[in-house]
Amino acid sequence: MAAPKISVLLPMYNVEDYVEHCLDSLLAQSCTDFEIIAVDDCSPDRSGEVAARVLAQQSRIPWKLVRNIENKGLAETRKIAALEARGDYVLCVDSDDCVHPDLVRTVLREAQQHDADIVNFAAERIYPDGTALPEIESGDGVITGVEAVQKVLELKLSAFCWNKLVRREIFVAAEHPCGLIFEDICVSVQTLANAKVVRLIPDRLYSYMVRESGISRRFNPQVVDLFSIMDRVEKSTASLPIADHKRLFFRLKYAWAYRAIAFQTAITAPTYYLASPILRSVSEKLRVKHLLGMFADRHLKLSIVMTMLKIHPWIFYCVVRRFNRR
Repeated sequence: MAAPKISVLLPMYNVEDYVEHCLDSLLAQSCTDFEIIAVDDCSPDRSGEVAARVLAQQSRIPWKLVRNIENKGLAETRKIAALEARGDYVLCVDSDDCVHPDLVRTVLREAQQHDADIVNFAAERIYPDGTALPEIESGDGVITGVEAVQKVLELKLSAFCWNKLVRREIFVAAEHPCGLIFEDICVSVQTLANAKVVRLIPDRLYSYMVRESGISRRFNPQVVDLFSIMDRVEKSTASLPIADHKRLFFRLKYAWAYRAIAFQTAITAPTYYLASPILRSVSEKLRVKHLLGMFADRHLKLSIVMTMLKIHPWIFYCVVRRFNRR
């Protein structure tokens, strides 16, 4: 059997209630030039069994189910899937999300027309109440990989893995940080940096399902992984010919990452006792020059609130909780 052009990488962990819906959206694709590589990451529920049943009931799309003998985490599981893949390109899909029926047809057409290494597309977020918001834009054009990385640093291009079609050899060659969350940022920056041609398309082809148990909606001490992720991103982008790299990376690191760690912790932690160690870790890393840098970069409100964090994490916690009641 000839190898398909695209391999869909589908890691599974605790998605028994969602994976069938995800697979249904993949199996309903208008183009069949793809395969599904599903990996059961030692899930404690029946995710793997559900996937095997759904996939075995059809013969339209080739598939393979791999089972990790121990939990590897999302990043490493995606790489395991990529190493099992046969396609020229890989497409990451989270197994609790769903995709547009023309996803494969559209990204494959764009990749072939532009000889693109990466095709980046738009997505929507669907909230627990059913509200769908087109919050993840992509733009429209053909740019270089370095230009795409610059857009990530400028916070103009999202660094998710699941809204990008990527040449398999580029994806496999990237570092997939084991055991860390927010790993998409690290992987996306590296794959974009190694791409010659990046095609940006405005088509909204992916539905990201916002779950109450998701990373951004529950207290998770692992949010501090962003410190390590930022170090890796800085290392992988420092040598790229990006104008004003230092200022742009400062914005990504402090105005986005440090803010995300601090605000997410304050909003989601049920008590200050739980939030305190994380908020203190951010406070200790903040310097006066960083606060002044935020102010100079026209982030006045953020610089004021982060100054409160520097003065004392308890003040920051109270202010953020007061104005972000859930």
